[in-house]
Amino acid sequence: MIDMNKLFLRFLNDLRESSPNLKKSLKEISPINFCISINGHRKIYITIDDDSSISFAQNTFQFEIRGSLIELLNLLATRKLNKNLIFGDTEQAIIFANIILKSNIDIVYLIDKYFGDIPALLALSTIKLFKTSDNNIDNDYENIRRRLRDVAIKLDRLEALRGT
Repeated sequence: MIDMNKLFLRFLNDLRESSPNLKKSLKEISPINFCISINGHRKIYITIDDDSSISFAQNTFQFEIRGSLIELLNLLATRKLNKNLIFGDTEQAIIFANIILKSNIDIVYLIDKYFGDIPALLALSTIKLFKTSDNNIDNDYENIRRRLRDVAIKLDRLEALRGT
């Protein structure tokens, strides 16, 4: 069975090493307990301190980040905090989110390291999609659909090349 805590600690160490500011800032606000609730998925409980951990078992938390996967990806891509996604101790959540968002972590590199090149390509395309969208909601919807179709076609081509 996969030891999620061991993987989480390794991932957290990679994050800390990728940004010296992140390491120092996390140490200043530790301990921090929060929950990530993605619509349609189980809640994830995370503790960051000397004995950091991650779990699906219900645990106490200071704040909860609740939203759809698209909303959370948009948060990472645009690096703009949507306060409507935060429930609980909003002050602590805002401090934590600002630390993470301003740490200049290379998310695409980490996705490539942990999940492979195709998910990294998809993440890069998604990040570019959110950074270049228009302000008009109807145009956003059409642009997102068109770009996701383009990404799907490119992924199919990559899989076909990889299979041969």
